[in-house]
Amino acid sequence: MTSTNAIHVFHSAIHPDRAAEFRAAAPPKHIIKDGRKEITMCCTNCGKFATDEEDIKLKKCDVVSILSVICHCQKENWPKHKVHCSDALGAGIQPLIKSVTANPMLNHYIQVCLAIRFHLHDPRKFSASDRAKIMRAPLLVHIDVGIEPTKIAQFMNLYTYPDEYDEDEMEGMLQLHDLVSPWPGILQGTRTPTAVNLEVWKQARQSADEDGDYDRAVVLVQFVNDFKQSITCAIVVGEDAIDSARRAEPFVMCSAITGKETKKPLSIASCFEYINTHIRSDKKDRLLLRAPMRTVDKELIRNLGRKVDSHATRALKVKMDREHVYVRHSIEFVAEHALNRGPPTVLGEDRQIEGPAEAAEPLKMNRAERRRLQRDLQKTQKRRK
Repeated sequence: MTSTNAIHVFHSAIHPDRAAEFRAAAPPKHIIKDGRKEITMCCTNCGKFATDEEDIKLKKCDVVSILSVICHCQKENWPKHKVHCSDALGAGIQPLIKSVTANPMLNHYIQVCLAIRFHLHDPRKFSASDRAKIMRAPLLVHIDVGIEPTKIAQFMNLYTYPDEYDEDEMEGMLQLHDLVSPWPGILQGTRTPTAVNLEVWKQARQSADEDGDYDRAVVLVQFVNDFKQSITCAIVVGEDAIDSARRAEPFVMCSAITGKETKKPLSIASCFEYINTHIRSDKKDRLLLRAPMRTVDKELIRNLGRKVDSHATRALKVKMDREHVYVRHSIEFVAEHALNRGPPTVLGEDRQIEGPAEAAEPLKMNRAERRRLQRDLQKTQKRRK
């Protein structure tokens, strides 16, 4: 078989401590459900909020803002709205963003990212007067998100074989791609807060002041899914998040393939990788962040594989370059490493989160078999050179 006809086979490896680490860090599901109930929605076009007295009906598919309301706003905006409104979008990212912002742990790390982005943790960056102005200013960021397969092998197949590979039923999960502010590559008119954005911010600012957070920044965060769906949330950057950003304790990550521990300095990139890894570890949807993969979700991954240039594909490429889960290890490297370490620890079928069930017993090799495999690997490497 020539190299041009080579078929790549993707497998996933799971660290044996992953499930235990997830259970230790994840909040109870009822906390997330209670937090989702406290989230208020508003109309994109007129800024009208849903209240206890009047529950406005909201559409799930506006182009670049919170949501559209089924009222005169949708009728007036229909020429623009109908281009992006499709039954194929389904519930989309709305319930997922609710779950992210209602999750105390994930919300904390998003706040840490905002503190880093606007230097809220570094008193040396601004004078006292400038810092006070920033804390009271309507800050705005854009976070690209996507729904990706829970199994990394499925993601890599969509990316590598965009025109050949597909599965009808594919479980997906929310993932954070990139954070930008101001937003390069986006229309100039969308880089600054709109009148509706400012109205949302003012209400959030007033609520924060009433809660005693007068000297805390309120940031408008737009979670955008390939500009087909968008949710805007006002997030107050709390003192705990600022303290975490100041301490800057690194993340310690361990490879399931090599067993090597790596320390990653605290940054927006490492926070996003930690959040995404935590979501990926959620086998039983305890975080309420899983959803069926839609055609539009698969197409974003395929378009990156096809090298289609767009803001969404560039943001996804940033994520792939950033996160260790996408690192490809050659077969020779993995096999050679296995020889040095001995037989791998095999997870039971009930412990597996990704990939096919493993064999019941680990593979055993005597010394002669190991030497023969080493010679075969060396011959293969020489032929490739």
